Amino acid sequence: MIYLDYAATTPMSEAALYTYQEIARRGYGNSNSLHDIGNYAADIVRMSQNQLAEKLHVNPQHIHFTNGGTHANQLGVELLLQHKQKQGRHIIASGMEHKSINDFLENLRLNKGYDITYLPATQAGIVDTNQLQHILRSDTVLVIVQHINSEIGAIQPIEEIAGLLKEQQILFHCDGIQAFGKLAIDLAQLPIDSYSISSHKIYGPKGIGAVYLNPQSVQLNKLDIGTLDVPSIAAFATAASSIVEKQNEEWLQMQKLRDSFVQQLKTLKFPLQLLTYPNQLPSIIGILFDEIPGDYAMLAFNQAGIAISTGSACTVGNQMANTTLLNLGYTEEVAKRFVRISLGKTTTMKQLEKVIQVCENMITKWYST
Repeated sequence: MIYLDYAATTPMSEAALYTYQEIARRGYGNSNSLHDIGNYAADIVRMSQNQLAEKLHVNPQHIHFTNGGTHANQLGVELLLQHKQKQGRHIIASGMEHKSINDFLENLRLNKGYDITYLPATQAGIVDTNQLQHILRSDTVLVIVQHINSEIGAIQPIEEIAGLLKEQQILFHCDGIQAFGKLAIDLAQLPIDSYSISSHKIYGPKGIGAVYLNPQSVQLNKLDIGTLDVPSIAAFATAASSIVEKQNEEWLQMQKLRDSFVQQLKTLKFPLQLLTYPNQLPSIIGILFDEIPGDYAMLAFNQAGIAISTGSACTVGNQMANTTLLNLGYTEEVAKRFVRISLGKTTTMKQLEKVIQVCENMITKWYST
């Protein structure tokens, strides 16, 4: 099967898998234990922290491992709010955040009395920073914006947002899960208070993530999340080292594949719209069909041996409208016609040519019935 859903998850790299197996054999100790086996495991955790911190340009002590990207997002937000709990209860988030953020914000609204304002996007696929300035309030304590949107690949202006919020002394959580390993990230130069990353998006194991916490924003000596999964942590660090080292080369390869694929689609003049934006991750390609529902397209591709995504949780015949598309101003009917193709390091032009062939067959069948 041709896998084109890399924005959802990635297969483990051979290097990460090797590290995982080796550490599972030798580093099985509890890193909190005081004996030599525990100390060995703790050393592996520290070395892994150092590797990740180096990639983000921060102090290793400020990298905290979590049980995945969702946990990293929610933990970062929770700890920042604890720091500001006496200053106010107003949170601003982009309308294009990941479900892990949206669900957590809804819980805060219902159970903790927080007031949530969602920031609209511009036609360029990014949050409206002018609008952000207008909706800031005296009781605003936190702003949440993804670094890269996982569905359309738009790269958000986090430098501008971070600078604006620093002036206002408002905390900033950035979901960097789609960005890490694809863009150069220097948190030493960005006034960001928490930044989340995840292993399984960069060819590492699932169930492990990390959050950077700015020590000026969160006061804690040690974050206790229980017994650490040392083999996964080590494999995460291995995957990060490999992908960051090659991220510029990978970007160029993804751009080359994307350009060729998009050009062929345009030449064939299929009844669809390609979602392109001025500042966009090349490996994520959003498509809106003129009539064909996204869940129908996804199943048609699956039957042809190609894995793509609608970019949203759905069930056959009951697809939910894509919230990112709704935030961009599309109607619910149009948003349900969205699919996402996301490329990875094993993607080839031959595979994308099969996508075009399947697309043509599907469209022909749809309009002939």
